[in-house]
Amino acid sequence: MDEILDAPIRELRARYADGAVSPAEVVEMALDRVARDPLSAIAHVRADEARAEAARASERHAAGAPLGPLDGVPVAVKAMIAIAGMPQDAGSRVLAGAIAPEDASVVAALRRAGAVIVASTTQDEFALTTLGPARNPFDPARTAGGSSGGSAAAVRAGMCFAALGTDTGGSVRIPAACCAVVGLKPTYGLLPTEGIVPLAWSLDHAGPIGRTVADVALTLDALLAGSGDTGSGDPAHLPGRRIGVPTDDYLSVVDPHLCDDFTTALGAARAAGAELVTVDLPDQEDVKAVHWPVLSAEMAAYHRRRFGEPDDRYGTAMRDGILAGAGVKTADYLAAQRGRLVLRSRLDEILTGVDAIALPTMAIDPPPLGRTEVDLAGAPEDAVAAMVRLTSLANHTGHPAVSVPVGTVAPGRPSGVQLIAPHYGERDLLSLAAALEALRN
Repeated sequence: MDEILDAPIRELRARYADGAVSPAEVVEMALDRVARDPLSAIAHVRADEARAEAARASERHAAGAPLGPLDGVPVAVKAMIAIAGMPQDAGSRVLAGAIAPEDASVVAALRRAGAVIVASTTQDEFALTTLGPARNPFDPARTAGGSSGGSAAAVRAGMCFAALGTDTGGSVRIPAACCAVVGLKPTYGLLPTEGIVPLAWSLDHAGPIGRTVADVALTLDALLAGSGDTGSGDPAHLPGRRIGVPTDDYLSVVDPHLCDDFTTALGAARAAGAELVTVDLPDQEDVKAVHWPVLSAEMAAYHRRRFGEPDDRYGTAMRDGILAGAGVKTADYLAAQRGRLVLRSRLDEILTGVDAIALPTMAIDPPPLGRTEVDLAGAPEDAVAAMVRLTSLANHTGHPAVSVPVGTVAPGRPSGVQLIAPHYGERDLLSLAAALEALRN
């Protein structure tokens, strides 16, 4: 009976409505999968609390009471996002034993929508890197991506129907691509970050992860307390849509099979009526040049103010990053911020002529666990830098971006297409993403 855990939220809601299953039964099945977690996706379990919330949801359903859009739906939340009364350790020994006094704003929104939070999920320490600790559902010897890898792996494995992550350089979209699920980074500031441990305040976003575009759209709508229609996902939505595609030079660093998946997906969109328009995106090296000064300087400022000088409670990447960030000169930080305005202006200009920009989500396959260096276009590259190469642009410009699984995926080699849209264009973005998803299905 637990096959319902792998169904879309819409099907779960229909099963609730016809009385085929109750929230209490579904949450119990989800908790069973959580308890057997083989992917290191789960950080902390809310078993007793979730059962009590599910029982109340079952009563509401049985009584025909007004229901929230996620009423009785099991969800999970990244460990750096506050859940009242639960550990909020952000994957670090620095915050070991820290208990959240109240819900983060996004968690409070989930509760208002009726969601049942079954667990918090594992992450890279303070969300800095993208390499673990969660294991990939398709190949447990590889990473599920990060830093929201636990959220993506839990969704893929049916431990929950949707999950929240955070995205500072791609940390929702990267694990979504690694785990063949859907991950949305909304427009900067659309979802509040109150109650979320920061990494870099001017880059941080909260975002939903789900198995389908419709699940992500429903979760976003619940977070916004709205009722927007993101579109049916029928490929008929593609005729007349203009999709910006980067030049071949821009794709030269992408693994050939991921590039093939990307071109196959876009070819299918063109066959369904979309127009593909070549666009000249900002140089990847220009994006990389602004990314580290901004991220590291903001990270160092927060950590040194809150925790003092970094000690051996931090992992190596965090400790080194804080020390490096403390050395960023004010002039260099301000120059990087000015560079971000140039990047944003360029994307705004491109998006006046197309509905969305399409990119592969990742340039490489999910690396093996513990691998910190990879081959990128025939040259050695830091694994994290390679993973964020195509995603960090939208963090710097604040545009909404979504990763959708696509392609002729070999077993254990998932891939995703990333779509970037104008600011506050989430509805059209998700409609286009749903159309691409329907072509794959």
